[in-house]
Amino acid sequence: MALFIYSFITKEGEIRKESDEFESIEALYEHIDTIGGTLYKVFEVPSVLESIYKSIVIGKPKLKDISEFIRGVSVYLESGVSIQYALKDLGEGATNKAIKYAAFKMLKMLDEGYSLSSAMEEIGFFPKIVISMAKIGEASGELDRTLKDAADYLDRVIEIRSATKRALIYPTFSLLSIIGAFIFWIAYVLPKLVGLFTSEGMKLPLATRMLIWISNFFEAYWFVFVVVILAVIFTFPFLLKIKKFRYWVHYTLWRMPIVGMIIRYSQMAFYFQYLALLSAAGVTITESLETMESAITNDYFLKSVGKLSDKLREGEKLSESMKGLNVFEKIAIRMMMVGEETGNMDEQLDRLSRMYYDKVQAMVEVIGKLLEPIVLGFLGLMFIFFILALISPIYNMLGNMTK
Repeated sequence: MALFIYSFITKEGEIRKESDEFESIEALYEHIDTIGGTLYKVFEVPSVLESIYKSIVIGKPKLKDISEFIRGVSVYLESGVSIQYALKDLGEGATNKAIKYAAFKMLKMLDEGYSLSSAMEEIGFFPKIVISMAKIGEASGELDRTLKDAADYLDRVIEIRSATKRALIYPTFSLLSIIGAFIFWIAYVLPKLVGLFTSEGMKLPLATRMLIWISNFFEAYWFVFVVVILAVIFTFPFLLKIKKFRYWVHYTLWRMPIVGMIIRYSQMAFYFQYLALLSAAGVTITESLETMESAITNDYFLKSVGKLSDKLREGEKLSESMKGLNVFEKIAIRMMMVGEETGNMDEQLDRLSRMYYDKVQAMVEVIGKLLEPIVLGFLGLMFIFFILALISPIYNMLGNMTK
């Protein structure tokens, strides 16, 4: 398949510019003839530049763009409009280049005999849940409903991610402010005072000597700090691709006191919402668990829940399998037991999802209050340290001058 950038004249006389993949230039001509247009200009992108072109020019859509797109397809289908017209209209009206590309790419693939789910999978933009729900909708004849459910799920994911980011803004800002203030004192204020202290031949307290040593070390090796910080910033994304390192990072984040709570609640909300969605669509719990594994973003959580489907095949109940893991709370296990006994597993999964989502929202609202005493305590310790290190010798020096 070759990638072509081309423009053509539509039946209405408009010039439209698009890009797409075709087997050959002849296949492109056939495509333009099929839609009743006239090819105007064409450029074949060299194969070595295809990936660069797609990442820069086309890009990838945001989760919100995908949610709006599949919800739009659902509305068209629910209104009795064919999938072809839905994709055509949504593609023409899309402001996001990736969504526009995906819409017309899927339209072309449908004409070639692809199903909607297989076209989504081929394009690579769409999350696993959307593809899974599209397959279920195609098999059950309720594609409009399953796509709507998938869009609702993506909206919930967006809300949880947004809530998580809001929850982490305050501690991140506080930490960076403290580090910035400390660097300012070490780099600019302290060197000026050190000269004053040494010229007076004063006997300096331990705190002052420690601060001077830190200042001298920072002044001598500041470039090392800069290089290390830049190295961490630029190499960390690559290190995360190493499985063992990524697992260690995810495990550490999972176990952290406050940030870990937000991550745990967010992952649980995703997990149970996903399971509820697939279960309500008629997917067996074993298949749902296997599908779910591709949607989990925390490797520690993934490794833990990856054992569930194997235990179910061995004859264990879901609630019993969850007991052997260290990631699920007792209330989640208890609600699963009730769902298995009463047969309303879908409702219990949905309740669990809403419960954990509410916990994330609550954490966002109170995290400032939770971290405030910690931040104030840390600032207080720094203030005391600076008082002992700087103000005390200055006070002694002024006292000597008055004698």
